Amino acid sequence: MNVPPPPSHTPIRSDGTLARRRLLEAALQLFADKGYQKTSTREIADAAGVNLGSISYYFGDKPGLYRAVFCESFCDATAAPDILQARDCLPDPTTTALDPDAALAAFFFNFLHPLKQGALIRLVMRLHFRELVEPSGVMGTEMDDDLADLFRNMSRLISRRLGLDAPDTDTDTLRLTHAVLGMAMHFFVAQDLVDQVSPELVAKPESIDVLAERLAAWAAGMIDSEARRRQPPGELV
Repeated sequence: MNVPPPPSHTPIRSDGTLARRRLLEAALQLFADKGYQKTSTREIADAAGVNLGSISYYFGDKPGLYRAVFCESFCDATAAPDILQARDCLPDPTTTALDPDAALAAFFFNFLHPLKQGALIRLVMRLHFRELVEPSGVMGTEMDDDLADLFRNMSRLISRRLGLDAPDTDTDTLRLTHAVLGMAMHFFVAQDLVDQVSPELVAKPESIDVLAERLAAWAAGMIDSEARRRQPPGELV
């Protein structure tokens, strides 16, 4: 879920790359754990082991640091691809040649992929979802628009899977769309719970692939259940 890059501030001093990186990583941890409003610049500077003025020097102010944490990749580009926008995780149901079940499988695989990229990327994703439920006031509407596009595409896919010629705006289809997306989002929003009660589900890349496979199958089962519910009495799907 990418957002536009923040405006540049003060150029980095030749000896300051490490300090800037430490500020970004400390801010990521604190913002992800406590949220924007409850995190002070003093806490961030202390956690990074730098003086408070470094935040102003490298990022301008607290909002500038927050935007930088959001926009700068923490992954090793040689080891893993960039994080996709949420809308890109689901093949466009109006243009893809994939059948609905294959598109569902692709969605869960793509959406859960960041879980394979290590602790920093998991923190980035936790921060992104925290921003959704606790808006900082710093970011624009990019994330909301991104997830709204994903919701609409998933609704179209579910309508297609139900055998409908056009997107269905029935409230049960909307409920089902929320339920299917919620299956994937849970593993980011509730990371602490997952780590506490079932860490083996996300412990290894292959474990995450199995999780994606199972979630896709269960999502298909939910849609099949809705299709059966819509059948007139006495008819079978």
